[in-house]
Amino acid sequence: MRKLISILLLIPLLCATVFAEEAAPETTAPALTAAPLAIDPTVGANSADESGYILDENGNRIGYEDASLRITMETIEVENVIYRVARVEVADASQLRTGLEDPSRAKKSNYLHVIAQDYNAVLAISADQIVRNEKGYVIREGKTYRKKYYKSRDILAIDANGDFHIVYKSDEDAFEALLNNPECPIVNTFNFGPALVAEGQVLEMPSYYTQFNLGRPEPRCAIGQTGPLSYILVVVEGRSKESAGATGEQLASFMASQGCVTAYNLDGGDTAMMWFGGDYYSARTKRSQSDIIYFGSAVPVEE
Repeated sequence: MRKLISILLLIPLLCATVFAEEAAPETTAPALTAAPLAIDPTVGANSADESGYILDENGNRIGYEDASLRITMETIEVENVIYRVARVEVADASQLRTGLEDPSRAKKSNYLHVIAQDYNAVLAISADQIVRNEKGYVIREGKTYRKKYYKSRDILAIDANGDFHIVYKSDEDAFEALLNNPECPIVNTFNFGPALVAEGQVLEMPSYYTQFNLGRPEPRCAIGQTGPLSYILVVVEGRSKESAGATGEQLASFMASQGCVTAYNLDGGDTAMMWFGGDYYSARTKRSQSDIIYFGSAVPVEE
């Protein structure tokens, strides 16, 4: 499967992505009532509308909705593993964003909630921890920070339409084909991995990934695309009596079961955290972050 898809990536790429019908249920994205957000690593989203938060009977925030963004939060337990799940629909691809503690050089770290608040995130998760690595082809909000291929890692590239592309083993030819498509520029890349789901199918854990304890239960973090402008964020709780964590194979199966067409593993362990609506939705650790993935509102703030 991985070899076949790597070959397909070498074919001239079109901006539109075709999704398997059974893996991508139809969704209705909110109508966008404002201009897209700026593709700029120093610019955040618009402030959330406090009246947009959806509460349960106990007053807990379990969702958010405005004219540009819809989020539903859920906790799912499967075989004694706890998954924190956020389902997201956006009106424009620019609302799927990345935030850096240091957008000038990507050299500093801070706590997840601090970075999320700085960028007006409604929902945020940990990403790659790029300050801990010197390898990888790193693009964030259209700005290229690093041009080093990490041959033992898969790349997740997200284009200007918000569609996901997997480049296995950081294949340079496949990645260059993506970069050289002027009609659909690459806005963000990630170099952690591995890829978990492609074309709606669960992928085997690759032998070239010798790190991350993929065969052992651990706290984990992942992002998936379920359809056009529709996404899912997942944090697996682990290292506790309530939830030991998931193996890479378990996480891949879970992402596929949630309707992912494409899914990708992000930094796990003590890095894996999710933040929503002003508080942590997953267990919080003491580890700081260099970079986050977040979703924000495109509705302008009223003066």
